Amino acid sequence: MGLISTYAMNMLGYMIAALPLYVLVRVIILKRRRKRVNKLRECLLAIFILYSIGLASQTIIPKWSIGVDSVTGEIYFDVMVANEMASVNVTPFQTMHLYLQTNSYADDWGSLSIMNLLGNMFMFSPIGLFIPMLWRKLASFWKIAFIGLGVTFFIEGVQFFIGRSTDIDDIILNAIGVMFGYFVFWLMRKIVRR
Repeated sequence: MGLISTYAMNMLGYMIAALPLYVLVRVIILKRRRKRVNKLRECLLAIFILYSIGLASQTIIPKWSIGVDSVTGEIYFDVMVANEMASVNVTPFQTMHLYLQTNSYADDWGSLSIMNLLGNMFMFSPIGLFIPMLWRKLASFWKIAFIGLGVTFFIEGVQFFIGRSTDIDDIILNAIGVMFGYFVFWLMRKIVRR
């Protein structure tokens, strides 16, 4: 659980930092349009945009650090775009198999392997939930599947160039997560229609 909370806290920092800028830009856009504002939609859109910024912070924004050098007293800003431990896996299910194989207690939901598998899925599920809620024209299984694959391919492609591992299994798990989010949307819509 510590790994997920670390990611969540890192995402939250970016989301909080982006909130004032988002509100300012959105207010300007809405004033120019002079249309009636749907408050629920605006709240959902804000959550989705801030979630997207948080997701980008953990997937495509390079690792960076800022501080003051304790010896010289100078301010430094470092961006890491290379990593000797980064790898590329293009064999489907290889990483998933290794996670489950090396984890002899696959029912131990606190293990790093299970957390990584579930984290890759559930971190992307809001895409499948929010997109059809916000844009009705995109509320179909195939459109969400295409968007989910497109987003995850884009993220894995960018990671290749910023010194992070690229893995086809991440694409598979992320796409499953997007479709899980869509399934939740579909269930909610069925319940509301009843």
